Amino acid sequence: MENRWINEEYAAIGAELIETEPELAYIRDSAAKIVYLSSDSRKKGKGTVINAQCEKIQDKYKWGLPCDFTITVFEPNVEMFTPEQLRILIFHELLHVGITVNEDGTEVYTTKPHDLEDFKLIIDRFGTEWDRVK
Repeated sequence: MENRWINEEYAAIGAELIETEPELAYIRDSAAKIVYLSSDSRKKGKGTVINAQCEKIQDKYKWGLPCDFTITVFEPNVEMFTPEQLRILIFHELLHVGITVNEDGTEVYTTKPHDLEDFKLIIDRFGTEWDRVK
């Protein structure tokens, strides 16, 4: 059974990234609430290791987790990551936070899928092997 818990270290990294990274200014300027979690599970999908994931919280679950998004880091998959690699991973996951504003000013939250711009940004900034254990 998977266990998840709130990770304040990741929350501090996320807050710093949202405050300083221009690509994340839209999050800073929104009312979105993000909770950062650790998981003790090794997650895999379609033959690849999943180090972390961003999820939009469904309204029916907000009573138990009052936030709009969670970013979960799967600890067994990143146990050899450096602090810089964890920072890049959280930055990558924050790029999946989707926020649009309706004409009436209300925010609509979604998770953005992977796209070429996301991968290009990460590769241009950090290289193709940013997640390799050194």
